[in-house]
Amino acid sequence: MIRVSDIMEKEIINVKNGKRMGFITDIDMDVNEGKVISFSISGDSGRGFFSRGYEEESISWNDILKIGCDTIIVNIGSEFNLDEFNI
Repeated sequence: MIRVSDIMEKEIINVKNGKRMGFITDIDMDVNEGKVISFSISGDSGRGFFSRGYEEESISWNDILKIGCDTIIVNIGSEFNLDEFNI
């Protein structure tokens, strides 16, 4: 069993591009069904703390691949095209 407070301490990592997306800030639930619908996350866009450099994003429960000890691995967006990097 895992608690909501434990989930909110885990960092979100996108498996498709390896990007560190941030941490969970809110959870959307269907209370009638008792199911988690999605997570809202807040990620740093590279600016200072007080400069509104944080972006809010929603991740569907279906996009979660694995909940680990320190991270939550998700599968969203597009992959990097290796041809762009001449690999």
